[in-house]
Amino acid sequence: MEEMMKTTKAGEELVQAKMRREITKLDDEELWAEFEPLEIDRIESGEIKPKTLITNCGWFHSPQFRERGPLIVKEMLSVFPNSTYIKWKRRWIPNSLKDLIRIAKERECTSLVLVDTNHLGHDEICIVSLLNGAAAYFRIFNLIPREDIPDQATPPTRLDPYVRMARFASQAGLGLSRLIQSLFPKATHSRTNKPCQKNRAFFQYQDGFVFYRHHWLHSEKAALSEERPKHTRKEVGPRFQLLFKGVKKVSLDTGSLKLICMPPASHYDYPERQLMMPPL
Repeated sequence: MEEMMKTTKAGEELVQAKMRREITKLDDEELWAEFEPLEIDRIESGEIKPKTLITNCGWFHSPQFRERGPLIVKEMLSVFPNSTYIKWKRRWIPNSLKDLIRIAKERECTSLVLVDTNHLGHDEICIVSLLNGAAAYFRIFNLIPREDIPDQATPPTRLDPYVRMARFASQAGLGLSRLIQSLFPKATHSRTNKPCQKNRAFFQYQDGFVFYRHHWLHSEKAALSEERPKHTRKEVGPRFQLLFKGVKKVSLDTGSLKLICMPPASHYDYPERQLMMPPL
């Protein structure tokens, strides 16, 4: 009995040691170790349909960039299905996140997306899971709004996008992939004799960046049986890259934040440059 108690205590100490270990890199295998995966599993299985609340972080810091926030909000509403927006008019104080979590839960939301443009004009978003408290921080690069996409397509709203994730191969990458996927309902496109229609969102992870594209695929049967079907692919938009900046854990009761990993700015402060979109 005594030996069993010692074994249990040793196991608990090992768990605590792992939790205390400082994580300094965003590719650390234990980056997402503190977050319970079961609720997100229920979204991926289709048991829960996700719902997202999008809001601004209190106020946008500079009049020079005041128009950026509403633009980012508009595009994020088009990216994440079943999402709504509320304007946060009050100053951002420590209790603001707690109040927003309460509002989001009252609306039966599973995720919260915070949008901000800082005093340097950097557009940023934070994705918060209301299922396990995971909060991922990103800076947006090279946003091309939907209206600026050449020959832009508008898929039917009844078709939720099929999400394709590429190159999220590491343990840390898989955790990030699951957080992003938790904002999308499981797509169930039925097979019928009607023309094939596919609404496809594409995320690819590369060198700390998440690349996003969205396409509408449509195929029509050929007039003659011996001819091949006609396939059409148009971009829906928007198009952008997200620089993965860090992870925190949010208490869903108090709104307090626990740092998991947030490398110093020099680690991710890339100069303004045109990032190449990987081939699809």
